[in-house]
Amino acid sequence: MKQRRRLIAAQNRRPVTASIVAAALVASAAVGIGTTSILQTQSDGIDPIDPTMTTASLADGENIVVDDPAIAAQGEGDAARTVKQFNRDEEFSQFAITWEGDKDLAAFVRGQRPDGTWSEWFDTEPLDYGSSDPNARQGTDLIFVEPTTAVQVSLSGVDLVEGTEAKELDVVFIDGGESEVAANGINLTSDSDGLPKVISRKGWGADESIRCSNPSFSDGTAGITIHHTAGSNNYTREQAPGIMRGIYKYHAQNLGWCDIGYHALADKFGNLYEGRYGGLNKDIIGAHAGGFNENTWAISMIGNYQTAQPSSEMIQAVGELAGWRAKVAGIDPTGKGAHYSEGTKYTPYPQGTRVELPNIFAHRDVGLTECPGDHAYAQMGTIRNTAKAKYDSIGGVSNSNPIVTPDSGNSDSNTDNAGTPPSRQNSNRASNAATNALDLLKQLQNIGDTKDPKVMATAAVSLISVVIGIASALGVLPGSLSKLGDVKIINGLTLSSIPPMVDKIAGLSSDSPISKLWKTLSPILGSARTGEIQYTNGYGQDITYALFDNGIIIGSPETGSQALWGVIGDTWAAQGLDMGPLGLPLNQEYQDGDLLRVDFEGGYITFDPATGAVDVKTNVNAEEAMAE
Repeated sequence: MKQRRRLIAAQNRRPVTASIVAAALVASAAVGIGTTSILQTQSDGIDPIDPTMTTASLADGENIVVDDPAIAAQGEGDAARTVKQFNRDEEFSQFAITWEGDKDLAAFVRGQRPDGTWSEWFDTEPLDYGSSDPNARQGTDLIFVEPTTAVQVSLSGVDLVEGTEAKELDVVFIDGGESEVAANGINLTSDSDGLPKVISRKGWGADESIRCSNPSFSDGTAGITIHHTAGSNNYTREQAPGIMRGIYKYHAQNLGWCDIGYHALADKFGNLYEGRYGGLNKDIIGAHAGGFNENTWAISMIGNYQTAQPSSEMIQAVGELAGWRAKVAGIDPTGKGAHYSEGTKYTPYPQGTRVELPNIFAHRDVGLTECPGDHAYAQMGTIRNTAKAKYDSIGGVSNSNPIVTPDSGNSDSNTDNAGTPPSRQNSNRASNAATNALDLLKQLQNIGDTKDPKVMATAAVSLISVVIGIASALGVLPGSLSKLGDVKIINGLTLSSIPPMVDKIAGLSSDSPISKLWKTLSPILGSARTGEIQYTNGYGQDITYALFDNGIIIGSPETGSQALWGVIGDTWAAQGLDMGPLGLPLNQEYQDGDLLRVDFEGGYITFDPATGAVDVKTNVNAEEAMAE
């Protein structure tokens, strides 16, 4: 039987200080609703901070008999019990227990205060999420015990006196330090974009060298899960970023998850923090609710809300962030939806079980846990209503399309062109690709089932070469230009705004390079909006392309067929598609350090999922930079 008991409530402080002013207050990948465009925000940050961490065997602790009435509430019925005490030379503020394999235990920990008294006992639950591998490293919550040099640990299900079982468990001592949050608050993007103020990973000092893998993506976000971190609520505004750093290091390194499990966190002062790497608006698979990690997005409240009331500032912040994320995902914050359990021992629902849940639900709704605590659970209605108000206040159309980076290439992709792309002849671009876009559009929309190659060629050329003129005439674009990197871009022109004017011509050939590539990337690209279109562009290149729900596959005999999607695809469209200075793509997205990159005939585009930064470089400027 699973060990699980409650502790009688009790009452009630400070770590190594990293003297830092945390000016870095941005959201990674702040996105406009209804688009994959990334809003550029303040990107200053503090230097990365690697929390101090030491470990020891549980058996190394000193056996102490404690006579405490609260002990009786831990399940054994006796007020006196043997506990393990650890005295450390260096101060720490967070504590956890880890082990290999499957164990059934329950643990409580308390810290010694500077005056020699002890804090209340903090319930540290075994984490019911993370790896489903029975041999993976397991652990309890990482508990904020307040800055201390001594803790006592009370366990059920482990013989502390005999010692053999105690040797199979390790204890973890972490201190994330302190950071000042800028006095003028967290300035982010405009309210019209809807994203609340968030402290980025760079802002709270995440050391990206700790992260050991790139994010994995699901095919959409269907629910938002609310959590708490447990531990002491007696933390200061300056200690909260350190708690973030400690959780990050524990999840990433001790448990081997490679990153923090939650997508976002909130402190009791109403500050929001970016969690898992990859972008707040992306459908990243987290580690937060065993059996329901896919297609869900997690917000965790720092503190224990089984024993204390969450602050109104925290509930407001959580609700607003949930409302914005629901808008991005296209789910009603007060609605419900069907989820299918992924199984694992962490949930009462067997694999494949259909479970109807509120679109914003609590961890305990799907897991064997009391998270996010009774007091926070009582606020779920308020969180949903706050989220709904935020959701309704945001204009635009929701976008729930996944932005995914595949690991595998394809035989038609020139994936070896990962360095500096080859030069492309610079030519003057036609200032007017179509003198009468509306008349031409009407002709193209009435081509019916014709197979006339001349008509097909006209349609194809028009789709690519005059899409800017057509979109402007139809009011699709505001018509303004912006500078991005080395090129000018047309604001609002995205792959999805290209009208599928030739979708009646032909389907995808079953054995064509485009069809083969689409079969590999269909989870990313979605369904085809057109058949395969061929034409000769203004540079004399023989082009073949097809439009999809979430992107395009385009190429020539020289470049091969390549797929573009998401932020990089939209940036390529905005610089003029194949007739822009970049020309045709030479490969699919690939990892270039912390960036995603695609090379083109005339340069390259990079995208930083952590900050939302997009950069465009042409070969001419790249060569000049190298010469300097």
